[in-house]
Amino acid sequence: MNSRKRKWSMMIASLMLLAVLTACGNDTNTDPVGKQASEVQSSQGSHGSHGSTSSSEKSGEQAKETSTPTGGSYKVDEKEAAVLAAQFGDKKPEKAVVVSVSISEVLHGLGVMPVGVPTSTLELPEAFKDVKRIGSAFKPDLEQITSLEPDVVIGPASIKDSLEKTFKTASLKTAYIPSDSLEQLKLSTVALGKVFGKEDKAKEMLDNLAKQEAEMIAKAKGKPAPKVMILFGTAESFMMMNEKTFPGSIAAQLGATNVVSEVLKSDETYLSLNMEDVVTANPDVILLVSHGDPNTALKKFETDVKKNGAWEKLNAFQNGKVKALDYNLFGVASLVKAGEAYQHMFKQLYE
Repeated sequence: MNSRKRKWSMMIASLMLLAVLTACGNDTNTDPVGKQASEVQSSQGSHGSHGSTSSSEKSGEQAKETSTPTGGSYKVDEKEAAVLAAQFGDKKPEKAVVVSVSISEVLHGLGVMPVGVPTSTLELPEAFKDVKRIGSAFKPDLEQITSLEPDVVIGPASIKDSLEKTFKTASLKTAYIPSDSLEQLKLSTVALGKVFGKEDKAKEMLDNLAKQEAEMIAKAKGKPAPKVMILFGTAESFMMMNEKTFPGSIAAQLGATNVVSEVLKSDETYLSLNMEDVVTANPDVILLVSHGDPNTALKKFETDVKKNGAWEKLNAFQNGKVKALDYNLFGVASLVKAGEAYQHMFKQLYE
């Protein structure tokens, strides 16, 4: 894909996310959608692969594989984790503000209490119920943040440019870590463990996840690998997501082939949807992550597809495999909910 098309695709993804966030803005608990997109699959933000490369995509001596007592394992790029940790300096932060639901969950797992966390419709750890809310990832309240006098403000790497524009008028120390996919969250957990002196807790979290992953991967082993198309959006518009997003990374671990990269041959994390692509890819499974009413979004998608004469031949429609994913599990990349997300994804792909 040429540079002009790449920029256009990213602009569309950003506008979609902002539209969803604007709709949510009427609620006092505004939620950053995404990582998927960053925290879609925004937190999963104006996504794309702007953050650090997933550790699973590295090779050679940089990647260190750690085995767990239960037979699972996870790979950590120690050099990349050290680079992320270096943003914080040599002194452990005593007062941290977080503008990401995903990263907030990681800090809770490490036993770190921030002084500020994002405003969100998604449930944050109970231990953070009295922690100051500082606005959503896309609309952080600069006045609230500066009043907390933080040692560091931690945000998702995928929306660094947007956050920097907000913070540029204040003298705030910032650090940005990747959090769009599950592999990125693993890397960031290691990095944050180093920063806050919680390496043992980080290892414990990743050991537990490795066990859950190993169980689900073993369950999927030997099953025919389905071609999956994962959509993010509302009834108004949709984007396709590749394996660098939270639901995409989990589906890939379970053996599914993502049509964005494998069939359509695109390296875009978020790709604009058109019906020709649906027909060309002919996915076995179509999954939707929708912040709004998933049933309305699915009906709109089905209506659009049926306008194309080839829709009856599509495998996903023939097999009744056009489904909505649970937004509470897949709306924001989550290390804490990953085990449950694996189980939900397995059912959608294989049962």
